[in-house]
Amino acid sequence: MDGVAYRSLRRTHRSDEYLCCLCRESRAALWDHCHEHGHVRGPVCPSCNTFEGKGVAFLRRNGSGQHLLRCRGCREGHTLPSRFHLDVVLDHLEEVERHGRRCRHRPNAYRTECVHGVHRIALHCDTHA
Repeated sequence: MDGVAYRSLRRTHRSDEYLCCLCRESRAALWDHCHEHGHVRGPVCPSCNTFEGKGVAFLRRNGSGQHLLRCRGCREGHTLPSRFHLDVVLDHLEEVERHGRRCRHRPNAYRTECVHGVHRIALHCDTHA
């Protein structure tokens, strides 16, 4: 299915004839595809399709990055779909940023605004005001 356009595939092939390409356990119900480029990534079950919308939680799942890069456009651009970019940055900041010398807690990162494509991100520690 590599490089196949979603519009043409869904009319010619039924997704329910396959197992889900993510969990490999459930019968697929639809064709997962990249909304930015329109290329098919594979047949998925409703559960895995919903889980893909969970951002970083989905990216932490084994094989998820490879699945997203099944889109020819994403693979050629060497990047994940843009809807995952901010989630990856926020998760990274929560993982590595610290504030103050004595606080051992990880801060929460969240987007406060976006102006002209530039995101402003704030860090907040629940332990401190």
